[in-house]
Amino acid sequence: MAKKILIPVILILIAAGPVCADPNDLNFDGIFEMALDLPRIYFLLKKEANDPPLEYEGNFELNWAFLDTGASGILLSKETVDMLGIDLDPNGEYIDVGIGGIEAFDVSEPLYIGTDTFDDPDPYNPDNYLVSGKWQFQVKRFYAGEWPDEPIDLVGVPAMAGKTVIFYPGQTNDLGYFIAEIKEPNDPGIPHVDFNVPIRFEKYIAPNDPMQTPPLPVLAYNPVIDNVKFEYNGKTATATLVLDTGGTVSLISSAIANRLGLTDANGTPIVTPDFTIPIGGIGGEVELPGYQINNLIIPTLNGYNVAYNNARICVSDIGMINEDTNEFVILDGIFGSNFLCASATLDLDLAATPYDAIVLDTKKGLLGFDVNSIYPLPAPSKSCCGDNEHPWLKGDLNRDCKTDFKDIRILAEEWLSLCDPLNWNCRQADFNLDGTTDFRDYAGILNNGW
Repeated sequence: MAKKILIPVILILIAAGPVCADPNDLNFDGIFEMALDLPRIYFLLKKEANDPPLEYEGNFELNWAFLDTGASGILLSKETVDMLGIDLDPNGEYIDVGIGGIEAFDVSEPLYIGTDTFDDPDPYNPDNYLVSGKWQFQVKRFYAGEWPDEPIDLVGVPAMAGKTVIFYPGQTNDLGYFIAEIKEPNDPGIPHVDFNVPIRFEKYIAPNDPMQTPPLPVLAYNPVIDNVKFEYNGKTATATLVLDTGGTVSLISSAIANRLGLTDANGTPIVTPDFTIPIGGIGGEVELPGYQINNLIIPTLNGYNVAYNNARICVSDIGMINEDTNEFVILDGIFGSNFLCASATLDLDLAATPYDAIVLDTKKGLLGFDVNSIYPLPAPSKSCCGDNEHPWLKGDLNRDCKTDFKDIRILAEEWLSLCDPLNWNCRQADFNLDGTTDFRDYAGILNNGW
């Protein structure tokens, strides 16, 4: 999944402060509908791992991209491909799905990709880049138009798989860039976090769809947050949201909106939207209705919830074929960067982010938050599971603190698959980490917590 972005010009700053409606929750109010920026990272490309980076007219020029957990692949603009002299595979064609529908992409030659933090004081040193690959990438088929439709490159989940990703949203409070970096696990430079949210990785790709023409670009599973609760005028709904750092806005499906009384069963608004916003992505641009709901609540592993009071979200359906079931599924929604960095309204009001750093540990399945010291944290209580003192049972594939038939279903969906960090070791179903899922993994699940 990939998309374009909308970055407004903001003139004033309004701090968002905690609202202590419930002493057992961490409450934030005044977070608005549009992210001020999206996470940025430097990247380079190489033909071979030990080669120098690809150059433009004989020089190594800095390339930057948005670091996008909602992108299952790595997307290069046509301008970047031309500038660096990257060849296209003559056979490959990849069909991707996004907010505006489907779009066809070319496929690059195999390349290595290196990433470096966007605020590195010496980004011209290739040794500072963390290299992954060798992979083929999605390539946009058309040049960008006039500003603000500028060329955009996206570094998606493949470059993050098996790594720890750090996002630094605090600078956006001062209208600075949303800086990001990727590190190896257990790097001493990974920041401390105040609380953790459990995540899983789900399959939102269809490489075997007959529309696809191999060779295909590298693809990976996307991170999701379970048990996100929405409250509006006495009605509630619970959803699984894709963690989408490339999303300028956050979305819920029309089905979730219907449960909240915002739309009818067909997705037609029955409550007048509080705002509308144009947003572009794969397949084109759409105008989305948006609402201010009472609360968006996310459970943490620290015994309390994070509650976004008066949360502002849009309504849109993003659908795709589930290869495992052959069913057409609609995503519950996406949790975008407006809840991570400084955010804005269409009237150019701005709210500060409460976070100094956000840490995505893709190996442990944790999303950690370092909260600015001006915000008092609730007293932690005993974790149900998932932290260092109470680790998940090995057979708990869906991270619900127990092993049952839901976990066996994940194993069945991944049966005899090839497993690696790109698919989160088959959603953790490769119990013994031997690269596939079989009866040994089934026995391992049954013997560990069943």
